[in-house]
Amino acid sequence: MILSVNLSGPLPAPYKMLHGFENMTQELKHLLSPQRAPERFLQLARENLDTLVTEMDELLTRATKVTADGEQTRQDAERTNDRAKSLGQFVKGILQAAEAANEDAIKLNETLRAQDETLEKSLPELQREAERMIVEMRNRELNMQERISQDELK
Repeated sequence: MILSVNLSGPLPAPYKMLHGFENMTQELKHLLSPQRAPERFLQLARENLDTLVTEMDELLTRATKVTADGEQTRQDAERTNDRAKSLGQFVKGILQAAEAANEDAIKLNETLRAQDETLEKSLPELQREAERMIVEMRNRELNMQERISQDELK
């Protein structure tokens, strides 16, 4: 291209064209530089591929660990759920036993109230009642019962 330009004539040198040639030369140098060589791109691609394979292995390892942790968590949750169900049944059993004990206590209290009414008497009343019973026993004829018991004893 430079040879096609006539620089020997009276015209001034075409600086604009020379400047364009210089820019094109710089661009070609850049395109032909060792950094832009296909071998260099292949080497970078191999390095990137190796890095990608390593990262994929790490991701697979992490995914395996997460999966194992998830499985362990599921098993723990099932075990906890089973324990909670067992505890619920145990609490229900205790509640039923407590209700039965409460019912028994109510019945016992009702039974004891009838007896408590006699116990609520004052001590002098109880002494008079005991003395009355003793007098009544002395007034009865127990000779016949004594003979029968002696015969039974023999």
